[in-house]
Amino acid sequence: MSHTESLTKQVFTLVDELYKYGMTSLVISPGSRSTPIAIAAELHPKMKTYVHPDERGAAYFALGKIKVSKRPVGILCTSGTAAANYLPAVSEAGLSHLPLVVITSDRPHELRNVGAPQAINQTNMYQNFVRYQVELPIAENSDVTINEVKNRIIQMSMFLSGINRGPVAINIPIREPLMPDLTRTDLFKATEVESNESVTVPKNITVIKGKILLIIGETIESLDPLEPVFNFKNVDTIMDPRQNTRVFQKNAITSHDLIFSHVTEEHIKSIEKSYDYIVRVGEPVTSKSTNQFLGKVNLPQILVSEFIDVKPYPVTPNKTYVGNITQILRCLIEESDEETNLYKLDNNIRESIAKHVQNHDDEGRFMYEILKRMNDKNVFLSSSMPIRDFERYDVDRRLNVYANRGANGIDGVVSSALGAATEAPTTLFIGDIAMNHDINGLLLSKLEKIDITVVVFNNNGGNIFSYLPQYQEKMYFERLFGTPLDLDFSHAAKFYDFNYYRVKTLDDLTDQMLNQSGRVMIEIITDREDNLHQHQQLRKEVATVVQSFEF
Repeated sequence: MSHTESLTKQVFTLVDELYKYGMTSLVISPGSRSTPIAIAAELHPKMKTYVHPDERGAAYFALGKIKVSKRPVGILCTSGTAAANYLPAVSEAGLSHLPLVVITSDRPHELRNVGAPQAINQTNMYQNFVRYQVELPIAENSDVTINEVKNRIIQMSMFLSGINRGPVAINIPIREPLMPDLTRTDLFKATEVESNESVTVPKNITVIKGKILLIIGETIESLDPLEPVFNFKNVDTIMDPRQNTRVFQKNAITSHDLIFSHVTEEHIKSIEKSYDYIVRVGEPVTSKSTNQFLGKVNLPQILVSEFIDVKPYPVTPNKTYVGNITQILRCLIEESDEETNLYKLDNNIRESIAKHVQNHDDEGRFMYEILKRMNDKNVFLSSSMPIRDFERYDVDRRLNVYANRGANGIDGVVSSALGAATEAPTTLFIGDIAMNHDINGLLLSKLEKIDITVVVFNNNGGNIFSYLPQYQEKMYFERLFGTPLDLDFSHAAKFYDFNYYRVKTLDDLTDQMLNQSGRVMIEIITDREDNLHQHQQLRKEVATVVQSFEF
């Protein structure tokens, strides 16, 4: 058997086995060493390929697609620094339990550490973040090689779902010549295996009684079946903006960040008397003030995690359960006629916000109006201010919300939103700093004709730092933290073939621009100082509501 025959059998088998275990999409960053795998994927009748020349953006694009599709997505690159550019997204995938399949092609062993071009040490590059990693053997005339590929993919597939779900990495050294035999599509024989994910339910769950404060963070598992539990009279349910079940629960507490920003020690003592347990579910919530409250309150806390790498932040729980959240909560919480009332405070705050926004044109008002008027049901939120403004100004609409909150970075946001947009119409909310950071991610929308609406809040700098102690050091603030970029995004819109709109006032914002098809960019010009002032004013108004409430 020739080298070409051996190589063809190996890479065609690799792609076919990945398809077998649920990977039906591959994002390719072009390069020479990855040639045989790229061609195999392109020839596979059931594999959808995307091409993005920037590895960092390609990897984040895959994450967005995984978030919405809930399926593994692969990324493929050549050898050298190309593989290193995947690291930010791999870290995000690891912390967010996303089944990202990282495929890096490599120089053969005889070309490593001898000065050969485009050769770096790629083995174990992602070891701090992946659930499984393997280096495949070099293609040779042996059935052992093919069996090795199949065996390793079976092992790898165990980490694409379940309580240890997360990214996996495959490094594959390839010798020249690199071209496979394009006629051997007969090697694609696999049938996709239906995921047979086991339902993990721990034994000896101790039933808790009394009044319960549920804190629900982001989960991969849909919690819609738990609506009856969330609506028990003795349960108050706090929902993170990324927890999409919040829109189905009539008394979901979504303004908890504002509530816990203004509670006093006396309020906390009242809460301790009003509740018997706190149950935290899923990922830690976004809100800093809610997490600070959890660190102060003296109530027994129970953590329910769907993954084995539990996240006890912000405070070590008294008890932890790992497994299927729906089954655990059904066994854990007992219904009673005791009534809670924190949701009433949430309603009061929502009414206060609705009145507040009528008198202002800051970013919060724009967020509020767009959420009410847009048709898209999928929202992607950048880190820093957009996710926090969404939490403050959330409206009672059934929206699916996504964000990269594993590592909480601003990198790759545009690319991730585009990945999400391949699955459903999506609106991205992003600031000018994060937009600039991943602006070349827009290229994929042009290359792959992906429709998306991008709302850019351009306040000429890092708005979130105005809310932090650094803001008080005016001599250094603007240069080191405010970082004004003086950018006009109309040029980027033209470069990447987006329909562009520049908005300065609410009168400029129309339903037509929000709800048209195609690629749309809406740049909203705001003022950082005014945004800060209006947020401070809102907080004063909310503080009055909180102080007057009977906990």
